[in-house]
Amino acid sequence: MRVSDLGLQQILLQGFQNAQSAAQTRQIQLSSGDKFQTYGEYGADALRLVSAEGMAARASAFENASSIALTRLETQGSSLEIVAEAVEGARAGFVRTLATGNAEQLLPELEITAQRIIAALNVSLGGTYLFGGSDGAQPPVSAQSLSDIGAAASIAGLFNEGERLSLSVEAGVFVDGGALASEIASDLFAELQDLANAEATLGPFQGTLTAAQRDFIIEKADRFAAIADQLYQEQGLSAVAQGQAADAVDRNRQARDLAEIVAAEIEEVDIAEALSGLNQDQLAIEASARALTEASQLSLLNFI
Repeated sequence: MRVSDLGLQQILLQGFQNAQSAAQTRQIQLSSGDKFQTYGEYGADALRLVSAEGMAARASAFENASSIALTRLETQGSSLEIVAEAVEGARAGFVRTLATGNAEQLLPELEITAQRIIAALNVSLGGTYLFGGSDGAQPPVSAQSLSDIGAAASIAGLFNEGERLSLSVEAGVFVDGGALASEIASDLFAELQDLANAEATLGPFQGTLTAAQRDFIIEKADRFAAIADQLYQEQGLSAVAQGQAADAVDRNRQARDLAEIVAAEIEEVDIAEALSGLNQDQLAIEASARALTEASQLSLLNFI
């Protein structure tokens, strides 16, 4: 073999290897969707890519946090609506009792009302009791019935809760985490306790109302109307917090989408271009292999 033949084969072999390497690179690009597999290969764009990915990760984390906060606030809002409806229902029951003069259904209906209120205040989400504040591991209301409320040594003793929460929804932005069970129901439970123990001083609520029973129910109807107004105000505050959390979700999603677009422009491969390049590389591999084969078979006998 002459030196020139050896050099030619080395050149052809190098071309064959280069074509194989280019094809392998494009196959990796097509399988991963990325132009390169390490940050270092991006050169000057590496810093922009890392920054965009970091922004996307932070925005995604706050998007999740604000979505959780929104779900929490919406659930609390629904529970507040249940409590308000129960209070309005009890007040309507008082009015009906005064109109008919018959109080036999008053306490049984109040028992159902108390249970609805307790269930609404002990609502949980993902194992966390929403009206317990920072202590969401246990039900914020320990009572289970109207009689439990009536037997309580103190209204404060009916509640198990921590501090009122602020919920993080964006970088440096917090929204109110909602009222505690005691803030919602302390006055309400005091009225329910009076009702639960009323028969001990006013006599059984059976048959026609006595004058004392009538005055008592009139007072409670007024008190329940005032408590309902307080609950409507709390619902309004909850709605404001829900709106703030919903806006934060949208802003976080937009920030995440923008950061992902910037990152994609830097790192994502053009599929059509990569496929076209891979086809060209495969043709180059075939041509290089054929040329290398022919070169290795060259002999003077072919020219004699």
